[in-house]
Amino acid sequence: MLCSKPFPGQTDHIFKDKFNKWPTLLRALVIISLLPPAFAMLLVSQQLAPFNALIDIFTLVGGFNIILIIWGVLLKIRARKYWYRNYHIGKTLLLASLPILASAYIAFSEIPDNRVVQQERSRAVEVAIN
Repeated sequence: MLCSKPFPGQTDHIFKDKFNKWPTLLRALVIISLLPPAFAMLLVSQQLAPFNALIDIFTLVGGFNIILIIWGVLLKIRARKYWYRNYHIGKTLLLASLPILASAYIAFSEIPDNRVVQQERSRAVEVAIN
């Protein structure tokens, strides 16, 4: 592995990210993580899958994207600290937050509000007199 010493007399080895592979991998994983919710939304809009499947997929992808966002923030901090580089991954992190926001919106819109009076359904009973 190649290492660089940006300052004379530095004892730490700083590994070069020569091909900019970590931000590229992060971008690829974020774009790939957007495919399952898009596919599920297509299936739900065509009424080929139930709405609960969309909630489950958004929850799983949202959890995966939380991990990607944490990794992206750590990558940005460490790139600045160790490699003296500035990775421009802010747009990627914003794109990774979209499924998290969508799953949060779906989760909070499904919770019934206890303060709102629920309208009772009218029930009709047929009585046959012989």
